[in-house]
Amino acid sequence: MITVQYRDSQTEEILDRRSEPGMPAIGQSVRIGFEEHRVLYRWRTVPTCCIVYVQRVPRESRRGEQVAA
Repeated sequence: MITVQYRDSQTEEILDRRSEPGMPAIGQSVRIGFEEHRVLYRWRTVPTCCIVYVQRVPRESRRGEQVAA
């Protein structure tokens, strides 16, 4: 398990901090609260912790992806 700190990519506000089985991949979708976010960048500070910068995915984009699938 690794401690992952999720931050907003524009404001660097800490959105969430939780234990994950591994580091999220760049481009991966993650759910923080009720919102969907996409991983933009990740930085491993020490072997047991990393900081992940995310960007919120607008609802319109998610709806378009569901229709296309």
